[in-house]
Amino acid sequence: MKKLNPKIFQLASEGLIPLLGLFIWNWSLYFILLFYFFDLIANEAIMNLKSKKTVHFQGLKMVESIKYSSISLFTLLISIIVIHFAMVFIHPGIDFLIEFSSFWNYEEFGIKQGYFLVPLIVFVSFQQYKMEFLQRAIYRKVVLKEIWNKHTQALIVILAFAGLCLGISQFFVLPEALCVLGIIALSSLYKWRFN
Repeated sequence: MKKLNPKIFQLASEGLIPLLGLFIWNWSLYFILLFYFFDLIANEAIMNLKSKKTVHFQGLKMVESIKYSSISLFTLLISIIVIHFAMVFIHPGIDFLIEFSSFWNYEEFGIKQGYFLVPLIVFVSFQQYKMEFLQRAIYRKVVLKEIWNKHTQALIVILAFAGLCLGISQFFVLPEALCVLGIIALSSLYKWRFN
């Protein structure tokens, strides 16, 4: 019997949560996007940890790391801004503060999600960094430019998808289910290809 690749299992289970949220728990598109925003921000922080460890171990100049980090952060911020513009067209009249408050205060099993989910995202990202980057001593041989380029390319793909959604939303409203499926596919591709 063929063994299931653990990465495929992880991606499938991560994709299942937004689908359940949309179809079972009535989460809004923006509610689901907020989860992905926190994940992207955690990945950005982890990239900076990887970069710092690599620079320190290999004796590189910190200025290189700062340059790549700045480009990556700028791309991430532009992506989030474009996604917000798209949301205005997909859901005219959306109130981002109310949506954020709903996300943060959403309760499951008597625990507000913001106080549980965000630390969980940070914890999982950090554990993954320790297991895949530190324990395997990737920082010893990795080329700093290559890891930052892979990360930034993934952010550019996210930006392109956000731009595409923004462009399409100018002409007609995209169904939330289609948007969520696109986000899951893009997130899975990102994690499969770039993490």
